[in-house]
Amino acid sequence: MNPKDLQKLKEELEEEKKKIEAELDSFANKNPVVKGDYQARFPSTDQTDTLDEKAHSVTGYEEERAVEQNLELRLKEIGEALKKIEAGAYGVCVKCQVQIEEKRLAAVPVARFCLSCAKIAKLV
Repeated sequence: MNPKDLQKLKEELEEEKKKIEAELDSFANKNPVVKGDYQARFPSTDQTDTLDEKAHSVTGYEEERAVEQNLELRLKEIGEALKKIEAGAYGVCVKCQVQIEEKRLAAVPVARFCLSCAKIAKLV
C-alpha cells in the first residue's frame, strides 16, 4: 500500500475510533481498572416504577451492553490496526505472513488475515 493511501486509511481509522468512543461515552462509563473497557450505565429506577417499567429498563440495559461489547471489539480492532500502521507492519497476515490484498484491506481495514487464511479459519 502506498504511503498516501496508508495515511488516508490511518486518518479514517482514527476518525472512526473517535466516533465510537463518543458513542460509548453517551451510554457507558470507562472502566478505571481495565483500559479500553466500558460499562453500560444501568438506568435509574425507583420504588414507584411498575414491574413493566423495571423490566423495560433491564431490557434496555441488556441491549446497551450488547452494543457496548460490539463497539469495544471494534475499538480493539482499530487500535491494533493503528499500532501496526505505526510499526510498519500493517497489512501482513498474522497466520502466513504474506501481504493482505489491497482490495481486502480497502473493504476491511482491520483485517488480520489474508483471504486464503480467512477462508481456512471460516471467517469469510
